[in-house]
Parts: sequence; structure tokens; C-alpha cells
Amino acid sequence: MARTRAALLAAAADVFAERGYDGASVDEIARAAGVSVGSIYSRFGSKQDLFRALMTGHLEGDLHRVRSGMDAGPEQALAELETVLLETARSRPATLLDAETWAVAMRTPAMRAAVADHHRRVRDEAAAMVARGRAAAGVDLGVPDDEVATAMIALFHGLVREYRLGVPGEAPPDLYSRMVHALATGLAALAADGGPPGEP
Repeated sequence: MARTRAALLAAAADVFAERGYDGASVDEIARAAGVSVGSIYSRFGSKQDLFRALMTGHLEGDLHRVRSGMDAGPEQALAELETVLLETARSRPATLLDAETWAVAMRTPAMRAAVADHHRRVRDEAAAMVARGRAAAGVDLGVPDDEVATAMIALFHGLVREYRLGVPGEAPPDLYSRMVHALATGLAALAADGGPPGEP
């Protein structure tokens, strides 16, 4: 049972990545997984539910790794997050699936709430990481943790695309961690000076 579910999710990831959500059919996913169409409907109910399960599975796997890193400290969590970024960028299906998730949210109102919930969970985890890192360093960033987390997530997704394009020399592999450190250092310095220029 668990093996069939895993095979379905793996096949769905490949088909959604190559065909896109709209172009993927339940029949094709079933053929790729070597199961009947009925197996998909009995386990997931619909193509939408299958896509949601795929998003959730990928998210839980990545979050588990980052949480495990956080147990060893904020620096290890950041290193784990950078590893997830590089692995995503090196995998064509993972990069396509990441892009397709956002495209689905824009094209399909029924899926937008699921993708938004997915994004909120990522942001909340990132904000918790920021809070722990800030507390460990004993600094005030002068910006809410969730806003710093949003910037980190935007940088993550942007760098996935930069790495996947593969332009030589434009995005060194440690760029994410260096930019997160630069962001934190800059915000802490601004907070210590009383805030960004122009603010009362």
C-alpha cells in the first residue's frame, strides 16, 4: 500500500513536471506508475488532490531536513536550506515542479488556496528559523521575523532559477547563505543606528 502510494507520487512528480498540471492526465500518471486509474482515485480522489499530496510530501521532506538542522543550531539549518536549494536546482523535474506549483496557483483558482497554505507553512518555518538565529546572536533586526522570512524565500526561489539556467560564474554555490548573512548583518546594523534612512 505505502509502496503503491510512493510510486504514484513519484510518477505524478515526473508527469506534472514534464506536462504541466493542465497537460497531465490521470491516465498517463497511472501508466507511468504501473497501476490502474482506479488506484489513483481510491487513494487521492482527484488530480487536484494528487497534486496537493505531492506538494505536501515535498514540503514535509524539506522541512524535516531544515528542522533537523535547526536542532544543531541556526547555522546548520541555513546550511541544510542551502543544500535543499542546490538539490532542487540540479534536478530538472524538481525545478519544473517548483515553477509549475506557482503557475497552477495563478491559473487555477481552486488550487490557489492550497498553494497559498503551502507558502504560509514555509514562511512560518523560515520565520521560526530567523527568530532562533536572531535570539542566538542576541541582535535586533528591526524588521518582523516573517518579513525577513519572506525575503529569504524570494531569494531561494530566484536562485533556483539562476542555478538551473547555469550561467557560468553568475551564482556561486554559497551565494544563498552569504546573502542571508548579509541581509541579517545589514538589518542589525540599521536597527542599531535607529532604522533605515528617512525613517523617524
